[in-house]
Amino acid sequence: MTTTPEIWFKTQRVLRTIAQAIIVLVPVVNGAAIAVVTYLNEQTDVIVPAWVFAVLNGAIAVTAVAMGLVARVMAVPGVNDWLTKLGLGSVPKTAIEGD
Repeated sequence: MTTTPEIWFKTQRVLRTIAQAIIVLVPVVNGAAIAVVTYLNEQTDVIVPAWVFAVLNGAIAVTAVAMGLVARVMAVPGVNDWLTKLGLGSVPKTAIEGD
């Protein structure tokens, strides 16, 4: 039987994942949305209301929280053990102690 080391700072990992998602998704998604809105305004008479950006950023926040929850599930010892066998664990396979 193998023993994967306990993951430290599980809550910090969740918060870091949420922060990473927000840092990446907010500018990318809003930049793409601004480009689409600009195109629509120039090429058509379609007006995109401002609330669309609020909804879009709400969806980004929900996505970031979902990513944080997945990060927390991945920190569960049994899940981390399984992920380590796949080479996706919190430690390299060489750090696992076996019987």
